[in-house]
Amino acid sequence: MGITDWLLKPLGWLFGRHPDWRDVFGRSLLWLGHRYYWALALVFAVAGGWNLLGHPFDNQLAHDSFDLLMRHRPIAYPADFDVVVLDIDEASLAAMSSQYGRWPWPREVLAKVAAKLESGGARAVILDILLSDEDVANPDSEAAFDRYVISSRNSFFPAVRLNPADDGASQIGVGMLNFAQPDTNLPAAKVNGRRTIAMMTPYFKSIYDSSRIGTNNIYPDADNVVRWYSSFESFSGYRIPSLPYRVAQVLGWPLPRRAQNLINWPRGTTPYRTVGFARALEAARSDDEAFFAQLAGKIVVVGSTAPDLNDIKATPMDSRYPGIYVLATVIDNMKNSRFLRPLSPAWVWGLELLMLAGSALLFTRTNQALAVAKYFFIVPGVLLAISLLSVSVSDLLVDLSVPAAVVLGYFTFAKLFDTNVRGFIAGTGPFAASSEEAAGNLQIACLPASVSREQVLALLVQPGSPIKLWEPEAAGLGKRWAQQGWVLWRWSATKPGGATKPGGTTKPGGATEVTASRGLDICWLDVPIEPAAGSFPLAQAIANAATTARREMR
Repeated sequence: MGITDWLLKPLGWLFGRHPDWRDVFGRSLLWLGHRYYWALALVFAVAGGWNLLGHPFDNQLAHDSFDLLMRHRPIAYPADFDVVVLDIDEASLAAMSSQYGRWPWPREVLAKVAAKLESGGARAVILDILLSDEDVANPDSEAAFDRYVISSRNSFFPAVRLNPADDGASQIGVGMLNFAQPDTNLPAAKVNGRRTIAMMTPYFKSIYDSSRIGTNNIYPDADNVVRWYSSFESFSGYRIPSLPYRVAQVLGWPLPRRAQNLINWPRGTTPYRTVGFARALEAARSDDEAFFAQLAGKIVVVGSTAPDLNDIKATPMDSRYPGIYVLATVIDNMKNSRFLRPLSPAWVWGLELLMLAGSALLFTRTNQALAVAKYFFIVPGVLLAISLLSVSVSDLLVDLSVPAAVVLGYFTFAKLFDTNVRGFIAGTGPFAASSEEAAGNLQIACLPASVSREQVLALLVQPGSPIKLWEPEAAGLGKRWAQQGWVLWRWSATKPGGATKPGGTTKPGGATEVTASRGLDICWLDVPIEPAAGSFPLAQAIANAATTARREMR
């Protein structure tokens, strides 16, 4: 049983309890006719436009569609081999616990490895470790780290943007941040460096003096999945860079024009070359130049995948994705200008309108709507294939999940309406005769093909009219009647050989009734129904009687 049959079951139940509603409802459907399909298309077009261009009803469909595209695209985004992760992993924490205890370690440990990376030719050393407080238990270690920062030229450090609701309570004016720049696209009158901003910055003055600082805030969507990254924040006329954006500024990479950028995810949960921190520290202590030479020219991101350090995010690729790989992915996207570019909502809506118009024309201009509806599942598949192709061969995201859902919804309601109209016309489904009506006499009448469909349907719309139109193709008996005129049928209370209804006349040659309606003389022939093998005994009886009637008409 298809979905349409399930949706029609309540209607059959309703008509079973209120038979008088059946013809009123059916005549209303015929009165609506083609206007229904265009009105329905308009409703879905407005809803789709509002969802795309105004306020989305539910972003989850687009979110789930994007996640699916990222996980299953045939050609995944290739991770940049020059981006390397130096991982403070569980193995490193265990190996170094006997000497340095639990995390955090003395900062001279970080400085020793970072200095070796730079001297070995690393293009940049990016620490995904917030150094916001002084380590009062290890002053010599703090001094060693401070000396490293002063001598460094390629190290970068994170800051954290705090809740904007706390900006008023902060003592940090945005003009005090030497890594934030006034936005040159704004007039000077809109630049206010005295406005305070809530931010957690590194403790070391040497880091501040280097100005190689950027925020590293990761903001998930409403479903707690990370898909976007804020490259910079516009605040009081200043542009506050994120850590990847600041790296791009210093290294001369192309800068994204938009603040919010859609992340282009490589496949897998550990897509970048990864080296354990304990191994790097061992190489630094033993002056293993060959180890650091292999990292020459690389962008080395230092952070942790250890679950105990709680830097785990939900992403389209995995629900437990290490935050260090999120940062590495954004740096990769920034370096190669490979953030995804979603297709403009206006273009998506335009495609949606074309599909709705085509669907409405299918229902109003042809008789093939139900036949096409059987294969309509192909359309979402084609749209999905287009979306997968777009993110496989380019950075353009053509997400057609919303148009597919809109058109699928349109087809569902249009098919339901069309099925009801056909059921009323043919006297089938919820509009089938009751047992009392079917106990009467079956009669048929033939009209020439010169009679228009509108004239025929006008007979059905008359209040109380029992007339139905036999459509042999819908009954599964082929198309051979299509050009041979019209066959009408009805259940009549008059039994074969009985009296003629008032207003009718008897025609010689059998139990026949002639009525006049809408300028048409309709000659009704009594049809005996006998038990027959097969699925359509009623249709077979009508077909046999119509064949006889047409021979007599000739």
